[in-house]
Amino acid sequence: MEWDLTSVSDGQLAACQALVYSLLQRCDLMTSDCGYALAVVSSHPNAGVSHIQHLLTQMLNENEADCAIELDCDELGLVNPEQDHRPHQDSFGSPNGDKRSSLTARSGVARYRDRIGHLNALREAYRFVLLDCHSIRERTDLLGLARVVDGTIIIVECDRTTSAQVAELERSIEKYGGVILGSVLNKTFDSLPNWMRTLLEKAGV
Repeated sequence: MEWDLTSVSDGQLAACQALVYSLLQRCDLMTSDCGYALAVVSSHPNAGVSHIQHLLTQMLNENEADCAIELDCDELGLVNPEQDHRPHQDSFGSPNGDKRSSLTARSGVARYRDRIGHLNALREAYRFVLLDCHSIRERTDLLGLARVVDGTIIIVECDRTTSAQVAELERSIEKYGGVILGSVLNKTFDSLPNWMRTLLEKAGV
């Protein structure tokens, strides 16, 4: 499903565009032939992680067709990455098609436990892999993936997520070896919370 970007708030669109630009730059500087894996997470449930993940994926794919895939972190390890799933391709990020589906299909028997192997297989097939992670309040999946992925994007819900929650999440990610790429303010209204306004003013926005 593609969304009409005109229905997205200006602030949200600007934040996502800035992240996409940064990701494209980072990927261009990479010496590896593998893609770039990202975790998208929030401090609490219902902050809009899936919404922003989908928006970022759509924007990346508009820049380069089929270069990005979105996946729930629960899907990692559902196929055997040791099988020959690598698509043959003429150039990086442009595979010949049908073997990609096997990277995200459920096995129907038992979950394959090598999540890192599965993620690396996805990296070989896509330039960008965006993982929808549970909020840190629900589960701590992100902490196990923090060192494995190339970066984490934090979703901040307007008028609900507090500065203390964001600070604690950032500390946890960095404690477990993760890198924070940026944040997106979601569900914005006419006014911003004071702490977010202060941060924006300090950043010169």
